[in-house]
Amino acid sequence: MKRLGLLLHWYQPPWQYPEVLNRIVEECYRPLSRALEEQPVRCSVDLCWSLVDQLITQGYDDVLTHLAAAARAGNIEFVETAAYHPILPLLPAETAIRQIRLNYDRNRIAFGRAYQPQGVFPPEMAWSPALAPIFTHLGYRWTITDDVAVALRDGEPPLRYVTAVEGGLRVILRSNRWSNAIAFGSLDGARTAQAMTEELEGRLADEPGYLLLAMDAETFGHHRREYVSFVSDFSAWCASGERAAMSSVSDIVDAFPAQPGEIPATSWSVLPEDVRAGVPYPLWNDGGDVHRAGWELVRLAADAVALHPALQAEFDQAISSCAFWWLSRSNWEPELARRGFHMVVQVVRRAGDSAAIEHALALYDRIFAGAATRDIAS
Repeated sequence: MKRLGLLLHWYQPPWQYPEVLNRIVEECYRPLSRALEEQPVRCSVDLCWSLVDQLITQGYDDVLTHLAAAARAGNIEFVETAAYHPILPLLPAETAIRQIRLNYDRNRIAFGRAYQPQGVFPPEMAWSPALAPIFTHLGYRWTITDDVAVALRDGEPPLRYVTAVEGGLRVILRSNRWSNAIAFGSLDGARTAQAMTEELEGRLADEPGYLLLAMDAETFGHHRREYVSFVSDFSAWCASGERAAMSSVSDIVDAFPAQPGEIPATSWSVLPEDVRAGVPYPLWNDGGDVHRAGWELVRLAADAVALHPALQAEFDQAISSCAFWWLSRSNWEPELARRGFHMVVQVVRRAGDSAAIEHALALYDRIFAGAATRDIAS
């Protein structure tokens, strides 16, 4: 039998507009969470605390109730992630550990015993081999990233085994081609499950094999209104026969052998030309002056927190990936980026060091001077 995996990534930045969150809840989170509870699905779900906190405080905790019930029923497995969605490979190990532990502690309170993650979804699937000892130290069995870099290196990604990197951590790869075909196409859930199964059958005949989808939960109903029933239709096709089983990531990790290997640094928006250029996180660290200034600002804020630990919680929220993403090649929205970088500057301000504040403001100006230059050039 073939296995078709699905991971749904649920996230909103801590500064999301309430009216936008309301629209996402009504279009996606409520119908999707109900479907995951009521339909015979089997998939993986990760939720950043930055979203869970907003769902609770803004009165949408029914979404969490449905998800907890889905987990208790065995329809979904919860997956760990970082609380405020930072790019983990670009931060010190202690920051990554803090973000993951914070997410676990808060979500364990929100979901109770239903929250028992076995794997980690690194935000933006930003993977580096340096994360492996962190994840294993924290007790996780597997993580996930994109398959483009491995496919470019090896000719194709694994379909019959899961790579085990040094230390034993399993690193499973999502199908970039299939995930993006769904996210940016217009596909039917049942027909997609059938087509994925037929591809595996064509390549592997009767041998076991898998394909894994991973994408933003908001794809299903918010980004794509016609996808409200996609997950239910996908699961119904799998349940209707004996050719494929809809699976969580842990199901796949358990069902397929581990094979020692290496997974290069990468992320889920990487292109082949990024891999060739040695740029594994192109939407968050492209090597240009704007992103360089942004990371210098983050380091300045981290130095302020080292001297003023009471600012730690503010810093945790300020380092979400979104500020960089909104100043990247395909998501150019400087006004939204300002909301994120303003939070970083505020951490430095509250520390009270006048020289550091002056430096932070200069970096902020440099970031958005660079953004303005691009706007003029385009």
